[in-house]
Amino acid sequence: MMFKGIVILVLVWIQLHGGECSIRHYGQPPIPEGAVEPYAAKGELFSLMLPQGWTKSEEKFPYETPEANVAGVHLKGPLDDAWVAAEISALYYEHGGFFSDYRDYIRMERKSFDRQDEDPKTLLLEISAGGKKGIEFTIRTVEATSSANLFEEGVMYRIDGERIPKMVKTVETFKIFPAERGFFVFHYKASEAMAVQCRGIFEKTVQSVRFINPEPWRKKGK
Repeated sequence: MMFKGIVILVLVWIQLHGGECSIRHYGQPPIPEGAVEPYAAKGELFSLMLPQGWTKSEEKFPYETPEANVAGVHLKGPLDDAWVAAEISALYYEHGGFFSDYRDYIRMERKSFDRQDEDPKTLLLEISAGGKKGIEFTIRTVEATSSANLFEEGVMYRIDGERIPKMVKTVETFKIFPAERGFFVFHYKASEAMAVQCRGIFEKTVQSVRFINPEPWRKKGK
């Protein structure tokens, strides 16, 4: 939605420098790229090590419904010069609601309205983490964002007129681990300009996972 008027902004995030996927909050020194902190999902469904400094949310997840439990965390990291943040999600979807099986999730993401790939099938790769086997696939999408360039740290700006949305090409990777009563999804999204720079942090986050609660892995009736 276009808007007019005067907006005064103080930039809280600044762009990563030197090609690294690092974060710095205004007025504070940059956080080292490898710095992590422990995290455990609600119900101890899983634990992992999260990158420090990334904003964290534990609510309002995609495809969340009252009929099925969804738990985990969504992270937002550094911005690129188009104001697109790198994102990482680690979620558990209980069967029910939108999904009776992990394959339903794959089909829905493959048919994403924002998808730009020509191949609708998508290559599925076998992976493993936390002692469990899973599936990985990658798609290319677009995201609407402001056309304004990234501002300089700590400087106040006055913007007049309209800000025109811009379509930015993005890369999304999904790592899915099917369980008996649901499935775990690890999702990475970043602009094409930042995808490689922050991919290592995503891979380390996934490899740190520990599936603590045995309940999702038990067959129904047992």
